[in-house]
Amino acid sequence: MSDMFQTFGFGQNDAAISTRANKFKGEKGATYRLGFALWPGMEEGKDFTAAGLEPPEGQPDEALTPKFIAAPRNYIAGVGYIINKGPEYTQLAGKAPKTMIATIVVQWPLEKGKPTKNSLFSQKPEVMPWIFSMDKYERLKKMHLSGYPMWDWDLSAECEDPQFQKFNFLPAKSNIFKEMLKSTSADGQALAQYIIERARALAPNLPREIGMDLTIDQLRERMGQEVASPSGGGSSSVAGAGEVEDLIGSMLDD
Repeated sequence: MSDMFQTFGFGQNDAAISTRANKFKGEKGATYRLGFALWPGMEEGKDFTAAGLEPPEGQPDEALTPKFIAAPRNYIAGVGYIINKGPEYTQLAGKAPKTMIATIVVQWPLEKGKPTKNSLFSQKPEVMPWIFSMDKYERLKKMHLSGYPMWDWDLSAECEDPQFQKFNFLPAKSNIFKEMLKSTSADGQALAQYIIERARALAPNLPREIGMDLTIDQLRERMGQEVASPSGGGSSSVAGAGEVEDLIGSMLDD
């Protein structure tokens, strides 16, 4: 079997296969060490090394930045978060949308508030989507542009208000992901590869983590509103139980 194929089973070696994950959310009073895990050049099929966490030659430190996506969304009771694609969506939601940012982060396991060899290698870190508001993005951007580029620093995030996910942000010395990429140990390299695989698996689903991409008719239907039926009934492509029995019977009679 080619090395490009990974063998796994239900609950066995399938951690990097899942495309869904718990989103990062802080608990009151807890302090987290986060590292950004989605970087340019990390696309599937490309070899991502520590060189990927260095700014291009001749470019300023802040030229290298993590990747983010953004979309306006609304929350609708009974439906959930939906992507707002225009005035009709705003009318159905009953209020203006809020732009949300999405990226992927590593939550590093700590011991007494600090990363240690034991904490880093005794359990795998969580790699997960982080969905947050524009005001948080502006604060992180200011930090990145003020001498603490996120390819060289991690982020210390103290949760002040879990309901509204308010954080006190401070830079945390060194980027652990980068250190793992540079590591010559098998454990360090394995940890770095795990983060890359998880980030690649989660990235395509980031838009869905912000909200569902529904048509107006789909949204009306989920809200329990009447939706006009399309013209022409058409026939189902899935056979009913009776049809299957008739089909099998005719085959046996031949």
